[in-house]
Amino acid sequence: MKKTEGNPWLIKLPRLILGIFVVLNIIAMLSYPGGTFLDDATTGYSFTRNFLSDLGRTLSYDGEVNFLSSQLFNMTLILSGVVFAIFYLHLRKIFTADNQRTLALIGSFFGVLGGLSLAGVGLTPADLYLDLHMICATWLFRFFFVASLCYSMVIFLHSQFENKYAMGYLLFTLSILFYILISELGPSPKEVPWALTLQVVSQKMILLILMSAIYIQTIGLKKLQG
Repeated sequence: MKKTEGNPWLIKLPRLILGIFVVLNIIAMLSYPGGTFLDDATTGYSFTRNFLSDLGRTLSYDGEVNFLSSQLFNMTLILSGVVFAIFYLHLRKIFTADNQRTLALIGSFFGVLGGLSLAGVGLTPADLYLDLHMICATWLFRFFFVASLCYSMVIFLHSQFENKYAMGYLLFTLSILFYILISELGPSPKEVPWALTLQVVSQKMILLILMSAIYIQTIGLKKLQG
């Protein structure tokens, strides 16, 4: 029996949580009162000037209580982090060959840490626990970088996975690296006004790529059932 068969953590639940994440965060964006990192007088949520984490603040930058938006955003991050962590725990069981097992174990170890860091972002609203929030947000993509690098190689080594899935994961790996370089070495929004848009848009792009990579991987796993 295929190891993917009857295991909801590998296909059904990751897909479900991705759908929930998108829908509820659209609602969260529509519910956000207003204000950005540089301007507390703006109204509503700006796709190019508000970080995703702004949705999780208990008070928005304009001083309004941000109840609905913060509840939806933080809940989806916690749920997504837990599901992705368990996804990586089960994923390593697919790769049992001698030349895959160690890389899969390392990849899953860092994938679990990435999932827990994602949940950690939801557990630490930036206006309440900024230091912890920044630690989780910073290490989140570093952990996923190692996980995606390992699984890019593991998928390539697996005889039943098409190479296009390995290439897709490698693209995700390079995208994370690019995002880390932008966040660490790019201009500060405090010093260069347009840098806020760069940081905000790149954050949304890398999260979109993360979700796409996991969804595409579930497609490859589903094909193993056939």
